[in-house]
Order: sequence, then structure tokens, then C-alpha cells
Amino acid sequence: MAEKLDEFGRLLREANERVNLISRKDTEHLEYRHIAFCAAIGELLVPEDGAKIADVGTGGGLPGIVMAVIWPKARIKMFDGVGKKIRAVSEMIERLGLKNAEAVNSRIESQPENFDYITGRAVCSLPEFFRLVGGKIRRGKRGNLPNGVLYFKGGDLDEELLRRKILPGVSLKLDEFFSDPSYEGKSVVHFDSKSVGDFCGLKRAF
Repeated sequence: MAEKLDEFGRLLREANERVNLISRKDTEHLEYRHIAFCAAIGELLVPEDGAKIADVGTGGGLPGIVMAVIWPKARIKMFDGVGKKIRAVSEMIERLGLKNAEAVNSRIESQPENFDYITGRAVCSLPEFFRLVGGKIRRGKRGNLPNGVLYFKGGDLDEELLRRKILPGVSLKLDEFFSDPSYEGKSVVHFDSKSVGDFCGLKRAF
């Protein structure tokens, strides 16, 4: 696994020379600031074999490709609206030999399938993200956590969520996990499908 993540770092640097996938100033610390950062999600979630996970706004395959490496028996589908980014991610998936991953140039809401877990990394505010993906989460539990959203975010929880008492069931503070004050305020949070559905006013089960 470590070797494949190292190879992903090399491929991401190479692709970033052609397509702006991550900030150029971050490439020096890419393995730590991006790949290890995304791999921290494995401290929260252990999906079952065959669990379907969508990564929305994947950009350079973060955290989608990382998840495909650390969870080889899960099924990872990465979405992004920018075609050149998805083409770069698709090429990295192929070169890494990831049979459990797919990159799609589409918005998730236009897809017919639903997912057990949906991830995002600072795509937009959490309320916006919930409205975007709320109708695409299957109820149930396909891992150690209930199906739902896992989101990488910075700062405090959004006022709209606090006001409506929509709170994460589990969270991982990344400054404590990495023992690095530069990650202060950054965390990975989990909201189950019921909380997301309640926020979006969805009543049906998937």
C-alpha cells in the first residue's frame, strides 16, 4: 500500500505539470499535505467489501485515489465537472492498476446510482454539499460507520447546521492526529444518512 501511495505521489506531480490539479506551491510537501492528509480518513471509516463510495469534486483524485488504494475491496467512483482533471485522474487510475476505481466527468446528481458513503474535501460549505449529495446516499451501514457523508473541512461547524442541530456523529481533529499545529481547525467529520436526509427534507429511504 505504501509503495502504491508513493507512486501516486509521483504520478500526481507529473500530471500537475500539465493540469492544475493542486496548488504548485504544495507539490514540495505533496505526500504529507495531500496524500497522508487524505489517508487519515482510514482512521474513521472501515468499509465493507463491495461498499460503494463516491468522491465528489475529486480534483486530482484526492481523496478518491487514496481511498481506492487503502480500501482495495471497496468500489470508488470519483466525480468532477472539469474534463481535463478527470482525464488526468483516469490516467493515474490506469497506471496504478486500480481495478476498484473509476473517474467520471459528471455531476453526481445526474447519476442513476446511489452510494453508501460520499466524501468531499473542501468542495463547498457543508450545507451546500448536503443539498448536492443528499439524494444519492443509501440508508444502511456498509462499514463500521452508518452510511453517510465524510467531509474534510476547516474551521467551525456551519451556523446553519448548528441552528438545526445537525451534528457529526464522529469527527477526527487532524492537528491532534498528526501532532501538527499547522492542521489546527482542520478535521474529517461524519454525518449519517438520516442526518443528511433530515437536513435536506428527504423522507424516503434508499
